[in-house]
Amino acid sequence: MGRIVATRLSRVVADRLQQKIICEHLSAGVKLPTEPELMNEFGVSRTVIREAAALLVSRGIVQVRPRRGMTVRAPDGVGIAESLTAQLQMSRVSFAQLLQVRLTLETAVARIAAGNWTEQDLVALEKNLAEMSESTIERERMVELDVEFHELLAHATHNPFFHIVSRPINELLRTLYIDKVGYLSMRERTLQEHRAIVSAVTHCNPEEADRATREHLNRVGASVERLLEESEEVSR
Repeated sequence: MGRIVATRLSRVVADRLQQKIICEHLSAGVKLPTEPELMNEFGVSRTVIREAAALLVSRGIVQVRPRRGMTVRAPDGVGIAESLTAQLQMSRVSFAQLLQVRLTLETAVARIAAGNWTEQDLVALEKNLAEMSESTIERERMVELDVEFHELLAHATHNPFFHIVSRPINELLRTLYIDKVGYLSMRERTLQEHRAIVSAVTHCNPEEADRATREHLNRVGASVERLLEESEEVSR
């Protein structure tokens, strides 16, 4: 019974610290009070403070490092993305279901990016395409760049929610792609389609960005599904 009370106390402490960070506009890297200081401020045990810190870490609000203590974390949505990734994996979603959600989400991302991009976004996208076109690229790096491309597009919307929602989907795709030997054979087609998306976005053409993204994702869906089927046949 005491454990339940402690858990409730830790949530209260976490909520108050969170409000402090928000209300005082504390920036990333700012060091929060030490454990003894927080114990004295809230009148609770070290265990409660550590549980509160763990809650804030899971929310992606702070990070805790040895000898540095608790500091404010940049709002990058990593905590939410990791939680959603785990939930998606545990629910055992099918690839077809994942593709359906991705198609709906990423066509919207491409349309909005076509009207919101900055020069910095285009530089990052062009750098991504340039590295992906290198002939000596390895499969693992190709996967990383493929996932990064879609994350850069989400960033180009300048709506942080798109990045937060896209991230767990991209993480699931990363796990699907990384061990598929045939994935690298799709590089040239993938690169060509990525370039078409960037071209449409650069020319501020949301309809063409939508079309190019839809064409790319439908092709990727069919290709990866074949790779998954081939893997299953080999493992039998």
